[in-house]
Amino acid sequence: MLPHVSIIVPCYNVAAYVDECLNSLVRQTLRNIEIICINDGSTDDTRAHLLRWKEKDARIILLEQQNAGVSAARNAGLDAARGLYVGFADPDDYVDPEMYSRLFSAALEHDADIVECGNHVFADSSAQLIEGKRRSPSWHFEQDASPDSFFRDSIWGKMDICVWSKLFRKSMLDAHGLRFNVNLKSGAEDETFRLMAVPHASRLLFIPDCLYYYRLMRRGSLSRHCHASTYFKCVQEFQRLMYVVDYWKEHGWQNEGLFAYGVRKIRPFFVSKRPLFHQMTAVEQQSLLDWWHLFYQKAEGARFLSVLLDRDRQLVELLNSAQTPASGWGRILLAAFSLIPGQKGRYYFCKRMLAHHFSQAPSDSSQTKNAPPQTPFDTRPPSL
Repeated sequence: MLPHVSIIVPCYNVAAYVDECLNSLVRQTLRNIEIICINDGSTDDTRAHLLRWKEKDARIILLEQQNAGVSAARNAGLDAARGLYVGFADPDDYVDPEMYSRLFSAALEHDADIVECGNHVFADSSAQLIEGKRRSPSWHFEQDASPDSFFRDSIWGKMDICVWSKLFRKSMLDAHGLRFNVNLKSGAEDETFRLMAVPHASRLLFIPDCLYYYRLMRRGSLSRHCHASTYFKCVQEFQRLMYVVDYWKEHGWQNEGLFAYGVRKIRPFFVSKRPLFHQMTAVEQQSLLDWWHLFYQKAEGARFLSVLLDRDRQLVELLNSAQTPASGWGRILLAAFSLIPGQKGRYYFCKRMLAHHFSQAPSDSSQTKNAPPQTPFDTRPPSL
């Protein structure tokens, strides 16, 4: 008999944590499961721990691969999975004994394509639950969800970006060739996968039970930490957005919600307490603006500009038309306005940053402005 649920656990140098995770998985009240552990080229004792668990429980499947990252490990697990539904667990977290029983029962009852539960968060140092970070939105079921409801009052807004709190119908993932993009890092892989999978799912369910226990920022977690430069982090976010935009366009889903989502995601680069744009060199700043213009074009920003909230629309208009103030008095006023507390002051600080950038830009910058930015990876969706 095929497993009801396949649980995929990517493992890299987690010898100190994986026992607690696997202990919680083998104790599931839903017995007809398979636990697919992928040893992603670990250099510590992770493999030895996994082998011991494999000997203890025949439901544990161990896959080996050279270190390729969490996305490649999850893809290997998806290729091997045989369950009706697929779930993901991070090896430094643990789950409630009834997690997969409740999720699977709810999925069957409502014939859901994706079902999600709430989660607890606990501190790595003390294992104490952090109540302020507990996530448990109210019960919600949508039987005719569509991309048109994205960014509106729907279950889309309730669902978390992380994959570990969900079950996905395996046949749906396979039918559409849904896999993780191995080039995306630092959490971007989860959100991108969600934005590719959820539009294919018309029946979405959220149950408020807090069944997953998420470890907050352990040291050395490759899936939760990125050593890339500020500039590259911003570039990768633009790449991720355009990857999703291309995927949505290919399936005829393009709408104002996706553009609004993109603007919201890049907003902290320019308007925040510590804007990342301010930390870049002039060359990096120009490149980031080139990325913005490319995203604006791909996401059909001119068509959807009017639907944005006021502050987001102001940011877009500023990025599209920023220029150096004509006079010294204008610069003084801009500097004064940028000191105003709150969002208004941050908006003027952004305007001041952009003005400074254009005042320092080389005279031949117009020659590079229209050149397409360099993309370090293929933005086509991965296939089976």
